[in-house]
Parts: sequence; C-alpha cells; structure tokens
Amino acid sequence: MIDTNQLQEYVLDLLPPVEREAVEQEAAQDEALRLILRRERKVGRLVRTTLQETTAPASGRIPQLMPAVPRQRPYPWRGLTWQRSVAALSLILVIFLGSAGLYQSRQAAITSATPTLMAVTATFTREPTATLAQLEIEEALPPGTAVAQSALLEIQATPAPPTTRPPLTSN
Repeated sequence: MIDTNQLQEYVLDLLPPVEREAVEQEAAQDEALRLILRRERKVGRLVRTTLQETTAPASGRIPQLMPAVPRQRPYPWRGLTWQRSVAALSLILVIFLGSAGLYQSRQAAITSATPTLMAVTATFTREPTATLAQLEIEEALPPGTAVAQSALLEIQATPAPPTTRPPLTSN
C-alpha cells in the first residue's frame, strides 16, 4: 500500500522514475487510489496557483514591495548660517589672542630673563666731589689719562602740582 507522503510527492513530481511507475501501476488497478490522487492533484494545483499569485505580485503592488530610495539626511544646522559665522569668527579671535599672548610672553622671557632694577640718587652740590663709580674708573685707567668733568648745571625744582581740585560744575 502507498502512504500519503508518497502520494503527495507523486503529485508534486518529486518521486524518482521507478517509484513513480509503481504508483501509476497501483492506481490503474485500484479505484479508491485514483480518487485520492485526483483530490491530491486538486490540492497540488491550488498550492501551485497560490504560490504563483503570491510570488508574482500585481503591477500596483510592486512599488510597495520595493525598498525605499536612499536619501541623504537633512543637514541639522542648515538654517543656522549666521550662528556658524559668529562661532567661526569667535574661534579665530580666540586663537589670535592666544597666539599673541604666547608671543608676548616669549618676547618678555627673551628680553629680560631676570628683572633689572636701577636706583638713581640725585644730589645738589656746588663743589665737585668724587663718587665711588668715578674712583673705580680713575683707578682702572692707566696713569696720565685725563677724565673729563662736566660743568655744573643749574637745576631748578619744578613747582608741585596744586593739591586742591577745582569745584565740579554741572550744566
């Protein structure tokens, strides 16, 4: 006797030729088997037509089944044109000021590695006097070298600025 799996494979043309001939010979002799084969062929036709209809969509359904066309995402800051300009300008300004400060700090480090202080004391006398600096210079000079002395200058004191302020006037 033939089982149902073998009948289904016969209807779907999946059996090898030897088994196929055996099913056909048995169906020629048995009326009940022929009825079962007719029913299986109807089911097979229904399955084939359903598969064809589902795998071959209608012309209106093809665009629905197609994948979406890839599109470039919108630029999120497209409307922020003046904000981007201000940001770029401020970035350039910060970089310029930072480099200028760095340049000045390097120049200050090059020109004056150690701070130098100078103190000057002014004295007013009518007689020429020798100072320590002049004595050291005279001692360092070979004998017979003349040292020029400047003529005395008349130094006048400038008057002090007034200590009182003029009154404020309002219009």
